[in-house]
Amino acid sequence: MSARNTTSSEFDFSKWDFPAERIWLHKSSEEIAWKICIFIPLIAFGLYGNCIMIYLIAMNRSLRSPTNLIIGNMAMADLLTLAICPAMFMVNDFYQNYQLGCVGCKLEGFLVVVFLITAVLNLSVVSYDRLTAIVLPRETRLTVRGAQIVIICTWIAGVLLASPLALYRSYHVRVWKNFTERYCKENTAILPKYWYVLITILVWLPLGIMLICYIAIFYKLDRYEKRVQNRENPITVSYKRSVAKTLFIVVVVFAVFRLPFTILMVLREKYYSDDSTVNSGMQLFWYLSQYLMFLNAAVNPLIYGFNNENFRRAYSQITCVRRRREAAKLKESSSRSHHCCYCAFMKKHRQEAQQQPDNVEVDLSNEITTSEPIVTTVEGSRVAEIEADGFI
Repeated sequence: MSARNTTSSEFDFSKWDFPAERIWLHKSSEEIAWKICIFIPLIAFGLYGNCIMIYLIAMNRSLRSPTNLIIGNMAMADLLTLAICPAMFMVNDFYQNYQLGCVGCKLEGFLVVVFLITAVLNLSVVSYDRLTAIVLPRETRLTVRGAQIVIICTWIAGVLLASPLALYRSYHVRVWKNFTERYCKENTAILPKYWYVLITILVWLPLGIMLICYIAIFYKLDRYEKRVQNRENPITVSYKRSVAKTLFIVVVVFAVFRLPFTILMVLREKYYSDDSTVNSGMQLFWYLSQYLMFLNAAVNPLIYGFNNENFRRAYSQITCVRRRREAAKLKESSSRSHHCCYCAFMKKHRQEAQQQPDNVEVDLSNEITTSEPIVTTVEGSRVAEIEADGFI
């Protein structure tokens, strides 16, 4: 067992057999199959959603607001995460020996952390921008030029903060008597402490910023709701409920998908310090925590893009989407045309009977629901501005 703790330069491993109980080479075909089947829909869904987000912002001038540019940058980081990182993760999970070589050892963790940090920093900027829009209207709002500077800074910060994972990881090959061992080793004197810094940047710092910003936003809207209710104006009351729902989803999704990764890093430190063998439960938790991080990158377009009416409207104008919806409507109308003549006659008769006495009232209700709300207060105009700007 002492040979296991000795470096290859100090000990000739070729004279010893690799411990037989530790040889498994690769996982079973069944395990590989179900893991691939779980990952493929996630990757496809995430790539499609993030590509659509980037395409809509690039092709629609009305969507190129500062906030949406930040969201587009986050979508780019998530897109790269899903395009590169799951494949490397699955290769490492399926095989015992490290398959990515020296370059992969340096780039694997580095790329994952660059993309994650960039996405998280953009997320924090979006939270603060919403805070200035609603709670601090006198503060200078983020401009397009400012958004471009923020985008560049987030990528630079991501590269700098992730650089230890490229500097302090090294690829090793040990030739035993009956086995050639290849592995990517981290510097256990530096990187375990670095992971705590990384946890703070990836989880606790953005979660704290989001909670502070969104609690302040919710408190501001709660005070404004009371003023609106006194004036018997239901417009912003319903808007506040929508905001509360969105903020709740944002915080809960982020916490649920990121906290398991935090626990994993703490457990990693325990295994490094005890030099203990990783059991099957730890391997399963490692797989789950990584999967949730990728799932977070896949669902971000739903939370920050398609949760907004402007993005949904722009999405519906895409040629292939419009054709698909028109085809669905034609199919639905053709299926309805197969109903019997008596049913069609009775349905038409009922519609005419309903329209005659309520004609004026229906027209008035249509005017009320389609007309633009007239908001005279400063807070109300800010609500209309935020709705047009996107996100909430």
